[in-house]
This record gives sequence, structure tokens and C-alpha cells, in this order.
Amino acid sequence: MKKNEFRVPHGPAGKWRPTLQLIRNPREALESWAKDYGDPFLLNALNGPVVVTGREDLIRTIHAQDPNDYAPFATGTIVPLMGSGSMLILEGDAHRRERRLVMPMFHGDRMKSYGASMQQCAKEQFSAHRERGQVVALELMTDISLEVIVRTIFGGNDRQLAVQLMNASRVVVASASPLLFFSQKTHVPFFGLSPWDRWRKAKKELFHLLDSVIEDRLKSSIPSDDILSLLCNAKYEDGQSITREHIYSELMTFLFAGHETTALSLTWAIYHLHKNSVSLSTLRNELDSLEDDSPTNLTTAPYLKAVVQETLRIHPIVTETLRKLKAPLQLGDYLLPAGMSVAPATVLAHHNPTTYPEPELFRPERFLERSYSPFEYMPFGGGHRRCIGAAFASYEMVIVLGTLLKKFEFELVDSEPVVPKRRNVTIGPSTGVPIRVIRDR
Repeated sequence: MKKNEFRVPHGPAGKWRPTLQLIRNPREALESWAKDYGDPFLLNALNGPVVVTGREDLIRTIHAQDPNDYAPFATGTIVPLMGSGSMLILEGDAHRRERRLVMPMFHGDRMKSYGASMQQCAKEQFSAHRERGQVVALELMTDISLEVIVRTIFGGNDRQLAVQLMNASRVVVASASPLLFFSQKTHVPFFGLSPWDRWRKAKKELFHLLDSVIEDRLKSSIPSDDILSLLCNAKYEDGQSITREHIYSELMTFLFAGHETTALSLTWAIYHLHKNSVSLSTLRNELDSLEDDSPTNLTTAPYLKAVVQETLRIHPIVTETLRKLKAPLQLGDYLLPAGMSVAPATVLAHHNPTTYPEPELFRPERFLERSYSPFEYMPFGGGHRRCIGAAFASYEMVIVLGTLLKKFEFELVDSEPVVPKRRNVTIGPSTGVPIRVIRDR
């Protein structure tokens, strides 16, 4: 196929400026470019050229391709950060092999066995925050989510070890400058002072702690049901054990994919509910109708589930998902060459007024009135690279939110609007969303 047969869409000029715009405010940038250049459009990011779309038909085309036609995006940038065993960068048979090994740990009865731990984390952390005075929703949800990770994934059941793991994990997340994830050129040491130096130091300290947990798990004859223990004893279909490097990579992926993102989503849910009295009243009535707050009852409450879904629609876990083409792709009116990347833009799809009338409104009823295709609603990505922890994260959100709102009534301390703002790798609320307890229920 000759080069002049290819046709790619237009987009913003330059590399640094668009990349920085995307880092600062992805939704605003993507919506502005879609308006100016049409959908799809070309983004010349620092990690390579990307064709971005929020159209359902084009997202369907991207997800329908043979997985072998794609390679992970920006592996040179991601491998030094997450490790070579992360599912974010594995491809082909290696990716399928890893997913088959790990996915059962986050689904079905195995996932449901963590419900009591999630609920206990929520209750204990809320009590601790309440005793300290004003409750800040983001700080509360961050501590809950982090303790859930430490207990159910890292295996930190011993309180002293759990505190050490939580502190080390906080430092790793805090040291994750967004520039480290957008360009390998930022992976530069400078006398221990650069963002790259801080990242490596934080990761080394966390891995040192995890090493002691791994050694204990390998020596112990007592079975444990945390994810780390399951990984230590897991075997691929050919009987081969998972390597220590892959365990590290998976744990880092779980930390970034499942900790702060869940905390941010829970904070947004608290904010939107308490800015929308009708939604909050509807949810409280549903929770009051439950016999108790058992995980089983909470996870079968339809409006509670819809609240989580609507929160994830407005504030999806990932703003866009990227795949690098290994073969040419016909995408609508365009023929894209191998080597270029494509990105279904979740934020564009989730705010499409044709699919979601009045998309700015927080309206959980949408998800009770109709269902959406995986090309219209995809808060955890889609296709063969959809986040394997999606069910786990949704399950945790329902339990934490239902547990707190069934037992307590809150109100927002500040009346000012809260808007999305870049934190580190993630986009979160512009404030911590302080809340006040009105009464115990």
C-alpha cells in the first residue's frame, strides 16, 4: 500500500502545547479539538500521533478489530514506570495469558469475598476521620480505597504492616508526576532531585516492603485469600509460576488503576448527590428500605448502582484509551497507516448529547430507563484491554457509598461549584469536598 493512499484527519498543530493541554484539562481539550477539527481528529502527542474519536460507530470499529492488529501505546514510557510484566504493555499471546491468570481473582465469588473487608475499611476510616473533626470526602475516600488495596490486594492484614504499606503507597502515588507518563524524555535523574529520582526512590521503598510480604506468603503453609498471595501461588496453563517481576508489575498496575481512581469516583459521587437533593432523597429511600447494609443487599440496590454508573459517566476512570496500529485501519472516511495510534475518547462519548440528553446533569435515572452499548458507555475502557478490575472497583464503590449513606446524613460545607482538575496522573475534584455530618441514621 503506497503512502499517498493513506488519509488521516486534521488536528491541532505542534506536540508540546497539545500534550500540555491534554495533561491540564483533557475533557476541555478534547471537546475543543472535536469542535474545531471534527470527529475524528489527529493529535500529535509527545508519545506519537494519535487519531481520537468519541463517535460510537468508530469506537465500535476500533474495538471490533483483531487484538493482534494492535500494540500497546507508548511502551517505552510505561515499562520503566510500571515494569515489563504490566498488562498495560503486554500484547498478543502474552497479554491473553496474563489476563486468563489474573482475571478470576477480581470476579465472581472471589471478588464478593472481599465485601466485608471493604465495608469494614469504610466504617473504620470514617470513624477515624470523624474523630479528627471536619471530614474531607477526598481524604476519607483515599484512605478507604488505599486500605482496601492494602488488605485485599497487598495482603496487609497485620495492622503495623498495613500502615507501612499504606504510607509507602501514598508516597508512590504522590511522586507520579503526569509528565513521567506522557514522555520518556522526563525519565532523567538529577542528583536525587528530579521527578524521576523521586519516583524511583518511592517505588524502591514500596517494593522492599512487598518483598517481605511475598517471602512470608511463599513460606507460609496457611492459605490466604489476598490477591498477592494468589499471585504468588498462581500458575499459567503450562504450569509455569508467575515471576517476581510480573508480580511487581501487576501490583503497581492495581495500585494506580484501583486506588486513587476509585477514591476520586467516590468523592465525585458524594459531591453530586449532595448537590442534587432529588437524587439523594431517592437513594436514601432505597437504602432505608433495605433490611440491613450487608454487601449482598447493597450490591442489589438498583438506584445505588445507577448512582455509581452516572458518576462514572460524568467522570470516567480513563478519559481515553490508546492502541497502536500494527496494520492499516479504515476508520470511517480515513485510512490510517500502521504505526499510528487510535484512541476512543471516553469523555467525548459520555458527554454526547444525542446519547445522553443534557449530559451535564447528574441523573442516575438514565441507567434505569435504558441500557447503553459498550461503545457508548465505557468508563473502564473497552475491547480486549478493558480494565480487569472494573467489576472490583464498581463493587467497592457501591459498598462504600451505600455503607456510609445508610448510616449517616451529610451536607456539603462549601457551596461553591467543584470542577475537574489535574492532580497527578489522574483528574479529580478541584477541592477536597469537605462534608459535615448532620446526624447518624
